Amino acid sequence: MKIKFKQDKETILKLLESSNIKKKVKILEKLNGVNEKDSIKILLKVLEDTSWTLREKAAYKLAIYGNRVVPKLKRLLTRGYWFTRAAACLSLGEIGNVKVVDSFVELLVNDQNPTVKKEASTALAKLAIQEPLEFSDMIRDLTLDDEVLASILKIIEDTNPDVHKIIKEELENV
Repeated sequence: MKIKFKQDKETILKLLESSNIKKKVKILEKLNGVNEKDSIKILLKVLEDTSWTLREKAAYKLAIYGNRVVPKLKRLLTRGYWFTRAAACLSLGEIGNVKVVDSFVELLVNDQNPTVKKEASTALAKLAIQEPLEFSDMIRDLTLDDEVLASILKIIEDTNPDVHKIIKEELENV
């Protein structure tokens, strides 16, 4: 199936309203002809789609834009449906900006959805592995009760015991 369309934001957003998931995936794969600003807007909109397949593809595509999309993704962590928050966590975890640690901790503590908590946990672990010393500094700067800190350390320990050891030592050396 060939899809030909005028590659502008409005046309693509209209096409993404289709109920045909295969068509939507093909449209996402052909975003490379759209300017960066419009691509980001389209991908952020796709994070609100009901299909996890689409949201996941959009999250990985957004991660390519790096720190330029972090503020917009951080806003998605605090509003919208659970699946939008989970997809934003996935994208932010891929980007690897340790400055969003506080947002992930907030989701772990306060979000009611288990999928959001799982994605926030995965993202936290990725950040810890990528930048253990900076991660330790960010955690140290947060006001966390012992139970929350223990749960964060457990997430890291379960993912990478060596990184857990580094972070634990850093936190103890106050």
